[in-house]
This record gives sequence, C-alpha cells and structure tokens, in this order.
Amino acid sequence: MKIGIVCHPSIGGSGLVATELGHELARLGHEVHFISSAPPFKLSRNQPNVHFHLVEAIHYPLFQDPLYTFALTAKIVEVVNQYQLQVVHAHYSIPHSLCAYLASEITDQPFPVVTTIHGTDVTVVGQDRPLYPLNQFSINRSTRVTTVSNFQQHYIHRHFQVDAPIEVIHNFIDLQRFSPNNPAAVARHTLAKDEEKIVMHLSNFRPVKNTQTVINAFARLSSALPARLVLLGSGPSLEPCQTLCHQLGISERVHFIGEVRNVEHYLPLADCVIQPSYRESFCMALLEAMACGVPTVSSDVDGIPEVVEHGVSGYMAPADDVEAHSRHLLAILTDPQRQRRFGQAGRRRAAERFHPAEKAEQYLACYRQAINACLLPTGNH
Repeated sequence: MKIGIVCHPSIGGSGLVATELGHELARLGHEVHFISSAPPFKLSRNQPNVHFHLVEAIHYPLFQDPLYTFALTAKIVEVVNQYQLQVVHAHYSIPHSLCAYLASEITDQPFPVVTTIHGTDVTVVGQDRPLYPLNQFSINRSTRVTTVSNFQQHYIHRHFQVDAPIEVIHNFIDLQRFSPNNPAAVARHTLAKDEEKIVMHLSNFRPVKNTQTVINAFARLSSALPARLVLLGSGPSLEPCQTLCHQLGISERVHFIGEVRNVEHYLPLADCVIQPSYRESFCMALLEAMACGVPTVSSDVDGIPEVVEHGVSGYMAPADDVEAHSRHLLAILTDPQRQRRFGQAGRRRAAERFHPAEKAEQYLACYRQAINACLLPTGNH
C-alpha cells in the first residue's frame, strides 16, 4: 500500500505516534510518505520504504504570515500525484485533516482521508471559537476517523456534531527500544547516589502537566527517604518550577535535564514515574514508563485509566491531591517487592494491550475500509 502521513514534526505527542506508526508500516513492506514542515524528530530517513517530503513556506509581500495551509495542501497534491498514494493519514485535525480534504478535492488522483484525533486538536485548538467550525467540517469530511482513547471518542461526540463513526485505536510502544535493560541508558551515578531513589517526570512544562504537584509531592517524599527528582523536558513553566524548588529547599535534589530526544535512555533508571496531569487523552509518558518496567503514579483523568491499572501497574489519584501522590510514591519506593511487581505488570500490560504490530494492523484495516468507501459512489469522500 502507498500511504501518506501528515503530521507535526515536534517532539512528543501526535508527531511521535505518527512517526512510529509510519516506521511500523514500512517494516511491514508498505511505502510510507511523510509530509511535514520539518523532518519528524524520530524519523528514520535510512529505513527502507520511508520517504520525507518537506512543506516549504510560501511567502508573498501582500500577506504578513507564511501561507502554511496553502503550502501543505499543495504539497499533498504534489505527492499524491507523483507517487500515486492510495490513502492520506492526517494526524491532528487542524490544519492537517482540512488540508488533506482540500487536496483530495483538487487532485485528479482520488484518495480517502483518514483523520486521527490525538487530543489537543479538539480539546484546546478545536474549542477555539473561530476554528471550531473548521474543525468540525474537517472531521466530518474525513473518510474515516480514529482517536486514541475511549475517553477521546466520547469527548468528540459530546462537543462536536460528528456524523461518521469514530474508531478507537490506542497508541502503542516499541518494546525493544523502551526496555528495562536499554544498553544505551545513561549512567545512573550521573543522576543519583546508589542509596537514593529516582523519581522521574516527563513534561512540556505547561500548566496542563501540573508540574507544581510533582515538585510538592517530591518535597514531602524527600523528607522521608533519600531521593532525587529528575525532570525531562522544557517549556514556559520551567523557570517558575525552578523557583518553587528553591522556595521548598529541595533544589540540590532536583535535576532539570532539559529537552531530551531519547527518553528511553533515562526511563529505565527511574524507580517511579509521576505524571499528575490535568488533561491527558492517553499519556504516552506513562506507557513509555510501563514498557521500561517502571511503576507509575499519576492523576486519574481522561484517558489515563485506559493505560494504567490502579493498584496493579501503578497508582492514580486526583491531579491536585499532593498528599495522595506523595503517599503513593512512598508506598512504591519503600517496598522493593511492590516496585518490582508493579514494574513487571506494567511491562506485561504494554506488551499485551499496546503492541505496535497489532495497532498497525488496525490502521491498515481502517485504510482498506477508507479506500473501499472512496471507490463507492456513495462513499463519504
């Protein structure tokens, strides 16, 4: 099959899932064409069957901003015509799904559009008043629509008038790269002393990630046992978080690592991962931790209960309940058997419920349905 994938190139989120899906499809022998404003950060350019097409900005003196939606639409038309793509998979509705639909109306090569809703494209961007009708239009004009959790499916139905069925295809994880025994893991002694436990948090340092609760929970924990907090990522709330650490007197026990391209090199060193987010359509960070055999402490919001089994692979609590998060951390880190049992259960759940081969087959079935629908006179194209 010849497949186009339109995605964001940024670290994490929808771009990461789209890239890993493309790699898995290419391994299965399908021809995959990525279309984006820059190479996705995890894209393997040397892998057979993987192609990348750069969307170059269009500049005209009459317009103040680059015409990215026009440039993306034109590039999709170009790639479809040149490589005879059979389906275009748009990750994120605005602008990707809308541009794919416009391209399908322009090109002489008919193709269906499969749209995957990842979360913020409907919960944040999609609720922006001027963009709401565009978002709803692009979803309804898609040949097939998927999303990453049952929570997200229900959310779309509650907040948008969507005619087509929405299929849930959960995210997945590369169990070879995310492993308890990653040979490329950084040296543990660079993060903590032998007697210290490592608590880890992955963040884009935006309010939705609730990193303040992470720091406050760790401050309570660190008064009970030797531990280090390792924060991976960067973003606008990073400086206030550093200030909070100073105010709580824990700065010497907190490592701000910054933006990390290979989190799988750090996660196996964690004794526990904490993610008390306010909103999470799925939460890849928790799945990555589970695949590395690391217990998790998290909030209980949105799609997280579809990833974590409370009391089996980790603990969940309300996002702002600092005392509960601290108590859960302490319960895991002071009980080696529980820590090991939770880690093993998480790794097992990652393999059984979120295996890449299974999810790739689900997407391929979705593509075939979309292609068949596109060929029918009554198909929604």
